[in-house]
Amino acid sequence: MGEAKRRRENAVPTVYHHTSTLRTNLIWMSGVIQVEGKSDGAFHPALGKIVTDAAARRAMKDFPAVAWFTKRIEVPRVLTGSALFATDKKTGELREFKVSDGEVNAISLNRVALGFAISETPVVPWREHYGYGTPEGRDLNESARAAGDDPEDWYVSETPVDVTKASEFWYSRNILHPKLVRHDSYLADIRRMVHLSKSQGAYIPPSWLTTSNAQALARRMGVPVANVR
Repeated sequence: MGEAKRRRENAVPTVYHHTSTLRTNLIWMSGVIQVEGKSDGAFHPALGKIVTDAAARRAMKDFPAVAWFTKRIEVPRVLTGSALFATDKKTGELREFKVSDGEVNAISLNRVALGFAISETPVVPWREHYGYGTPEGRDLNESARAAGDDPEDWYVSETPVDVTKASEFWYSRNILHPKLVRHDSYLADIRRMVHLSKSQGAYIPPSWLTTSNAQALARRMGVPVANVR
C-alpha cells in the first residue's frame, strides 16, 4: 500500500470552518467559533468596522442559529463573492461600490480554514438536521448548488465550538487567488492567542499578521495589543 493511500485511510474524519483573517480576531478574542449572527462586526486594519447587512442574513425563523462546517477543504464558492456597500458620511446614504469579486475577496484578507475532528466536535451532518428540509434550509441548499457547492458536505453545530480544539490549520498567503496550505504549526499559536486574550483582555496578534496591521486592528477595536512575538 502506498504511503499516500495509507495516510488517507488512517485520516481522522474532519470538518472545516472556513473564515478569513478579517474575522479571526473575533474568534481569538472570544475563543469560540460562534453561531451565525452572534458575532459583532469585524475590524479591518484600513477600513474600520465591517458588518454584514441584516437583510443579507437568513431570517433564522425555521431553525436556530448554527455554526457551519464542511467536509471539503476547498474554499466554498458561496464565500467567494459578495457585494460591497458603504455609508456616505455626509448624507447617511448607503451606496454600493462596483467592484469585482476578487476585489471584494481582498477586503476579507487571507482565507483561513480551521479543521476539527468530527468525533470531538458537537456537529451533526446538515442533511440530518431538522433545518435541512425547512423552506429556509431548502433555499440555502438551492443557492449553494447554484454556486457550485454541495450542501451534502455540510455539518452544523447549534452551540459555539471551542477553537482551541482545532486539529488542523489551513491558510492562504495569496489574497486574490487563495490556495489553502496546511500549517498545523499555527495551532499552538491559536491556543496561545486565545489564552492570553482572555487573561490579559488584549488583542494578541497571530504570527502571520504584520505588526502594522496588528496595531491598526487593535486601534480599530479599542483594545491594547500585546507584543508577545
